[in-house]
Amino acid sequence: MAPKTVFLAFAEQDELFRDLFTAQWARAGDQARFLDSPGDEACPQEWKKDVQERIRGCDGVVALIGGGTSASSAARWQIRCAVAEGKPLLGLWVETGHRSKPAEMGPARCESWTWENIGNFIDRL
Repeated sequence: MAPKTVFLAFAEQDELFRDLFTAQWARAGDQARFLDSPGDEACPQEWKKDVQERIRGCDGVVALIGGGTSASSAARWQIRCAVAEGKPLLGLWVETGHRSKPAEMGPARCESWTWENIGNFIDRL
């Protein structure tokens, strides 16, 4: 079975969590490959177009939810885009004690960051 492609949404200030997530996943296996947003937000319309195309090409979206997510217009836009595209969406809490789910997540679940929760999400894609 081909690996699933999953878009990884995150706030700019949570880049360290993104790096940790992708490094751990690289050691865990080849069940999925993860994409994230292009780094250059200098031209917002082009950036949004690029993000939307990446999300459209993915099987699902994982959103890393931390203390800065609610203040990050980029992270919130990525989540809204995933919902608008009808992609399966999973929020992962990245900070102990932070459990503020962004309204953009809608009815999508937010769970603890465990490889079991991530694997179960990927298996459902």
